Amino acid sequence: MNLDEQKKYVINTLSIYRKFLKRETTQTKEMLLIFKDLLHKQLGANKNPTEDEIKEAIKQLKDIGKIAGLIPLVLLPGSILTIPILVKLGKKYNIDILPS
Repeated sequence: MNLDEQKKYVINTLSIYRKFLKRETTQTKEMLLIFKDLLHKQLGANKNPTEDEIKEAIKQLKDIGKIAGLIPLVLLPGSILTIPILVKLGKKYNIDILPS
């Protein structure tokens, strides 16, 4: 791979990560609003989250933990190879390391 191809590959990969992080940020904001509503419910406010909203918020909270574990890997050189290997290894042992 020549230098121009490497640059395009890195830019494309960073673009994919950027889109992913943007989507996760939106979902995390929604999760925080649901947890806020749940807290208000516990404190006696009128707005109550539904069971589905609570389940989605908990799912998103788990995704945040997965993202936190992947961030150091993304910053390391060779992450383009490391992450797919870890995903494949995780599937072998029935462990989902990628956020939903």
